[in-house]
Amino acid sequence: MKNPFKNASNRTFLGAWIGFHGGLLIFFLLSLILGKKPVSIDTDLFNMIPKPMLSASIKAADEKMTRLTSEKLFILVSHEDFNEAKKAAASLYDSLKDSDNFSTLELYTDMTSVSGITDFLFDHRWNLLDENTASEIISSPAKVQSFSEQALASAFSPFTMTSLDRLDEDPFMLTELALKNYLAAIQSSGTAMSDKDGVLAAQFEGRWYVMVRASLSKKGARLASKNDGITEIYKNCDETGKHFSNVNFTFTGTPYHSHESSLSASKEITIISVISLLAVLFILLFVFRSAKPVIFSLVSISISVITAFLITLGVFRNMHILTLVFGTSLIGSSIDYSLHFFTHWAGNKELASGAEIRSHLLPGLTMAIISTGICYAVLLFAPFTLLKQISLFSLSGLVSSFLTTIGLFPFIKLPSDESRFVRGTNLVKIKNPAVHKKVSRLGITALVVLPLILAFIFRGTFGIKNNISNLYNMEGQLLQDEILSSKILKYSPTGWFIISGNSEEELLQTEEELALRVKEALPDTGFLCTSMFIPSIKKQKYSLSAASHLLEYADFQEDALGFGEDEALALKKAFSASQNSFISPEAGNVPEYLMEAVSSVWLGKIDGKYYSVLVPNQVSDAAVFKNLSNNENIYFVSKVADMSSDLDRLTKMILKFFALAFVIMTVILLFFYSKKQTAKIISVPLLIILVTSAVFAATKTWLEFFSVTGIILVFGLGLDYVIYMVENEKNTSKNRDLEPFATFLSFVTTVISFGALALSSFTPVHLIGFAIFLGLTTAYATSRWFSK
Repeated sequence: MKNPFKNASNRTFLGAWIGFHGGLLIFFLLSLILGKKPVSIDTDLFNMIPKPMLSASIKAADEKMTRLTSEKLFILVSHEDFNEAKKAAASLYDSLKDSDNFSTLELYTDMTSVSGITDFLFDHRWNLLDENTASEIISSPAKVQSFSEQALASAFSPFTMTSLDRLDEDPFMLTELALKNYLAAIQSSGTAMSDKDGVLAAQFEGRWYVMVRASLSKKGARLASKNDGITEIYKNCDETGKHFSNVNFTFTGTPYHSHESSLSASKEITIISVISLLAVLFILLFVFRSAKPVIFSLVSISISVITAFLITLGVFRNMHILTLVFGTSLIGSSIDYSLHFFTHWAGNKELASGAEIRSHLLPGLTMAIISTGICYAVLLFAPFTLLKQISLFSLSGLVSSFLTTIGLFPFIKLPSDESRFVRGTNLVKIKNPAVHKKVSRLGITALVVLPLILAFIFRGTFGIKNNISNLYNMEGQLLQDEILSSKILKYSPTGWFIISGNSEEELLQTEEELALRVKEALPDTGFLCTSMFIPSIKKQKYSLSAASHLLEYADFQEDALGFGEDEALALKKAFSASQNSFISPEAGNVPEYLMEAVSSVWLGKIDGKYYSVLVPNQVSDAAVFKNLSNNENIYFVSKVADMSSDLDRLTKMILKFFALAFVIMTVILLFFYSKKQTAKIISVPLLIILVTSAVFAATKTWLEFFSVTGIILVFGLGLDYVIYMVENEKNTSKNRDLEPFATFLSFVTTVISFGALALSSFTPVHLIGFAIFLGLTTAYATSRWFSK
């Protein structure tokens, strides 16, 4: 490749460095000042997964439900004695109830204690009959009489739940019936726990479990902070346990796992960064025998990471913690340009200035940044924010490192000729060209043949397959807690129906029809939906029609309860006045506490249509639920299956990006290199895919979204090694071994930082790291065997 900047001055390159970094700093400051959202780091486990490809309105509904379920958590307080368990739960509740880490915190279940609930049910008693009761009343006069007699028995019972102060206005005990239906709906829609002494409790294997329910606030959901909601729960549970002997706490809910994975990832990132940095420092000090290259390389890395961090935050406002993992990777990848410069700075006596070193390296470095930049840039178009963030972070960091190398480093004074020496160049020196040629042929053949053999032997796991369940492995106490809680609660809302309608009434009617089908198909499955508490107007009219039959017994009922004709007449007038008094979510006549109760399932108007959600408390077979979605206005979301499917879709899209980058790079390379040289360079990514796929298959690991992403990222880095090799073939000086050594040094440092990610227990990071390690190793081995 020709050098288009051969005659450019140091000041020109320095100006480019200042312009790039100064412009990014100004951009970030403007973003900070003008941005509507505060900048933040995202630690949510679910946000590293692509969002489903749905219509905007359906997507909004699904995201709301995902957010609500990811914020919801349970604490089960247990003891052999129920009273002790309840006391401990109450103590824990009192210690947490005033915390701003929780948007909701609940222990007590006595619905009758809610101010105004019975008043609301009384005011709308005529139109809140459940459908079965209404149908029975309408079916025959005998059923009307039976209902009347049951109401009288209930009125004289000492165990009524509602006040009898207005019995003359409600002689059929409709308020009592509505309250019982509400409580039954709440019970069936949640866990398998039942109301005992005002709290939700269950007995299991000789112990009583009392439930505390909570939802994290935005502040409490910042799971990488020191004062997040989960940390506060653990702390207060420890304190409560000190005051109550033999009390145990069981934790279940997505936030606990997000907290665990966030802490684990943060610790591992720190450990990987420190170990990688120390290893790189040791290698550089050994090779260069001087602190100068180490210090300036660290400066370059720091500038790169800060630049990448600021531009990513400036563009996205919110950056996922997984993106920061690639800050660790920059320790290896962004130092490549520095290593090439300082290898010649310390060892190439034929180059008498920093400007000459830059001029010598610029063709190879330019092609390297182009090849890497194209691979990262194509991922900016992926419909997945995390992938865009990783791409922008890596791209901006590498561009910064490239500009630092060609813009700042040439100003560094060269050491004296006597001290210009680099250790380790003999490691890459080709001592016997004939032997090297034979070994190279065998090596290239092995890189093709052995992976094909492995692919055939392990063809059962050769290919691409995503399973979201494999991305997080529950371990230790959290695993035991989930096993225990699943036996007690029988509650696992891993999917839900999203229902739409052109009007509020159409939506509620569709929801009621769906609820009926769910009951018929899965009678043992409970669920939560809006129409359980706020029925459609059609259903309310049906209730009123049934209630009208009860009025035939008004005189008899009032007389049996000790009232007279005046009360019976007033009852009929009250019924007539309620004929058009219908409740609905949007009408504003539903109490605030009831709207809060259904806020998780009533989504309201979005883009001109109305939306709600029906949430089953268990999804044992997603196919059964999908079969119930026989209406274009009903969409069933199965989070595990849908996320895996979305990852499959996105993985295929990434491979298309890979193909696009491959074609673009081939065209560009043909402009600067011969067909033979281009064939050598462009064969590297194909070998990377072959080798990585075969090794993954041999380890019985499917290639999936994160490992394929790693392969794409390696594409650009791997091409660099071959480009440096091709450029060095033109070198006829005595120092032609320095460039291969710089490439070797780049490979070692990059593998240390990238390869260390493969040791992570956090599955996505491990998969990316393992794929990159295999890809880089393949790329470097290929470059060595292709060299003359």
